Amino acid sequence: MNELENLRARIDAIDKELITLFEKRMETVHNIAEYKTANNLPVLNQGREDAIISKVSDSIKNKEYLDSATDFIKDIMAISRKYQEKFISEQK
Repeated sequence: MNELENLRARIDAIDKELITLFEKRMETVHNIAEYKTANNLPVLNQGREDAIISKVSDSIKNKEYLDSATDFIKDIMAISRKYQEKFISEQK
């Protein structure tokens, strides 16, 4: 295997781990959607999302990746909101 193939294999392994974590996260998002449905709560909690983004800013080690990491978390939160909105609308 050449260097590029080795690097791509590492990316593939990381992607596999990311998907496993994504599924775990989405299972929790589903549980949150159930709670919000039962308690008539809105999907968006802007304060919570702002706090998460702040935590990312504080915890990322390589500040060169800060903008990308923030975008990544924002995208994940948008996916989570979309799922919750769909779930809640289907419960009505």
